Amino acid sequence: MTSTHIWIADAFLALYVVMLSRSREIRVYQATLITLFGFLLAATPLAYPMWAIVEAFGMLFFG
Repeated sequence: MTSTHIWIADAFLALYVVMLSRSREIRVYQATLITLFGFLLAATPLAYPMWAIVEAFGMLFFG
């Protein structure tokens, strides 16, 4: 899978999560967490900034 394919898949999944949260089947914070951990699980190029966000929140709450 090339980088272009990964970006296309990520864009599709991001659009899907936005549409799902707008339909009010899940809350916005749940959609955000699903997206965040989905990027980490897939280890896409966006996983590095997502991991930095997780670390920042971890340091904020757990020192």
